[in-house]
Amino acid sequence: MPTQISDGTVILRAFHKQSADNSNHPDEDDICRLAGFGALPQPLLHTVAKHSDRLHIPTGRWAPVDDGEFKYFLRSGGMTLSRQGRQPQRLEADSFAGRYPLPMDGTWQLSAGPGVTLLKVPARYLDLIRNHNGIHESGIEVHESEAEGQLYMEFHQALKGGKYELPVLPDLAIRIGRAIDDPNTNNDDIARLIQLDPALSARVMSVVNSAALVGAVPLQSLQQAVARLGRKQVRNLVYSCIVKDLFDTDSKILKQQMQELWRHSCQVASISAVLARHTPGMDPDQALLAGLIHDIGAIPLLQTARANADLVDSPVVLERLISEMKAEVGQLTLKSWNFDEEMCRLAYRAEDWFRIGTAMVDYVDIVLVAQLHAFVGQDAGSRYPHIDEIPAFHKLAQGELTPRRSISILEQAANEIDEIQSLLR
Repeated sequence: MPTQISDGTVILRAFHKQSADNSNHPDEDDICRLAGFGALPQPLLHTVAKHSDRLHIPTGRWAPVDDGEFKYFLRSGGMTLSRQGRQPQRLEADSFAGRYPLPMDGTWQLSAGPGVTLLKVPARYLDLIRNHNGIHESGIEVHESEAEGQLYMEFHQALKGGKYELPVLPDLAIRIGRAIDDPNTNNDDIARLIQLDPALSARVMSVVNSAALVGAVPLQSLQQAVARLGRKQVRNLVYSCIVKDLFDTDSKILKQQMQELWRHSCQVASISAVLARHTPGMDPDQALLAGLIHDIGAIPLLQTARANADLVDSPVVLERLISEMKAEVGQLTLKSWNFDEEMCRLAYRAEDWFRIGTAMVDYVDIVLVAQLHAFVGQDAGSRYPHIDEIPAFHKLAQGELTPRRSISILEQAANEIDEIQSLLR
């Protein structure tokens, strides 16, 4: 039987042992209804079902424990999922969201109703979905000369060895972040810190008073902005304004690439903000920041490349290296900035197109969809999956979103998107 701690919260870890002793395998139809598994051929469905288990869950609260080995899906019944900063959400087994894994990152609390059963599926089988669908590589195919191949290997090994410098947040940004986290500071303290940089103050107030992001009565001071928006949103806006400076370079050779990277980041950020507004539980300001930093890992790679004339003169090789390395470097960058786990995960998963995620939409889902919208009409779009092929697209509107409706939403918000991009640039 599952164990409980003193307040009645079920410890999910106990279920790992339960399945080993009391085998209760699901059938293939159970597996087929799960997100992504329906396209697998029958022999693979049979294999997944054979190595999965059906678990009966007692009514009450859970403390989910994720060891990385299993994913848990709601098979029957319903539950309430709650998380600090978000409204509790009801999840039913027969809903669209019920086809996706339960969130197990420790930030969600799950309360099970009567008659709840779960499917416990080895996490390794989610890779079958990627292999079956075929991964659309965002990187480029390179037919290298011997010299280019040697250049690629040398620089790749240097990067893998950590021979690059992560971008550093300005000292003022660190001080503002600490003040926001300190319960002993008040709104005036935070506002005064922002005012130490007049350019930053002006930028924040422009964004705060934009109809695209706020749509309320214009604010007259930073003190009002902090009071109305709250500390978390102010942090997101401050970081969004500061991030722009990281894309600057004094290298004439790399300037165009940096500008293109910033243009793309602004476009993805503006679309992310609009999509978040149409997605319950998502914060447009957080989505804006997520869009801006999703490619942050490319910055240190470009800065490192400037010292290698051969690499700068081989743009195809450089693009391939950035494509392969930016996720890992981006995650390291955001961890060094003390960003939360979800944002660090975003930098790593920003081009994981067939990522299943969980039943709860997150900012990775938002940014994945925003990027594919941004690629529409561009030559690069042919390298990527169609927008309705990826799980994130269907999750944003509980399976009711279509490519036509999605485009319609963005067309109606075209002025908002243009305004946000203008503010960011």
